[in-house]
Amino acid sequence: MPTDDIKILLVEDDDRIRREICGALTSAGFDVAVSVSAHDARNALFRKLDLVVLDLGLPDGDGLDICRDLRAAGNSVPVLILTARDAPDQRVLGLDAGADDYVIKPFHVPELVARVRTLLRRAHGTVAAGPLRADDVWADPESRSAGRGDARFDLKPREFDLLVFLLRHPGRAWTRVQLLDRVWGIDYDGDERTVDSHVRRLRAIVEDDASDPRFIETVWGVGYRWRSP
Repeated sequence: MPTDDIKILLVEDDDRIRREICGALTSAGFDVAVSVSAHDARNALFRKLDLVVLDLGLPDGDGLDICRDLRAAGNSVPVLILTARDAPDQRVLGLDAGADDYVIKPFHVPELVARVRTLLRRAHGTVAAGPLRADDVWADPESRSAGRGDARFDLKPREFDLLVFLLRHPGRAWTRVQLLDRVWGIDYDGDERTVDSHVRRLRAIVEDDASDPRFIETVWGVGYRWRSP
């Protein structure tokens, strides 16, 4: 199943954590919706979803109740609990409530993405994985490493996310607003100039000549795209 077709609901009220996870899952190619409360999550669960990443300590309720209600209703969507509750009995409560996995905060983002992939493989079969390649440029979402040939790039997290996103959609033009939504997340409150500055930095690293880009094309009146071979 292509990752673009996989819909994940992220239920997390902490702004920093939500942006970090949303960015990582989006850069891995998943379609991510976010909820910041138990009320929002319950409404979002009426959609067709492939996986739920669920925080327990929500401002208006307990994520365990959401998980229990899902299972009581016969909904078998995979649920990955993400919480600071690290006591063994709390883990047991989470799994007994019907969760498929239980991750303790603080966590390592690449491990979280790997666990998501594992749950999706169990539910839907193999999810496309491995490095992305275009000519001699490559990026590996799981190890969060990238480079050209044998040379590795030194990328900041959001530069890496942008590179992965563009590599996943060669030839397609994206507006700055679309890139903000897909790479930075729908909750990001910055402006479109953020995209331009990241593209400039990424070109300086990826391209042979940033003033005459070979890979990251400007589409006048629209935005940017990764040039197809």
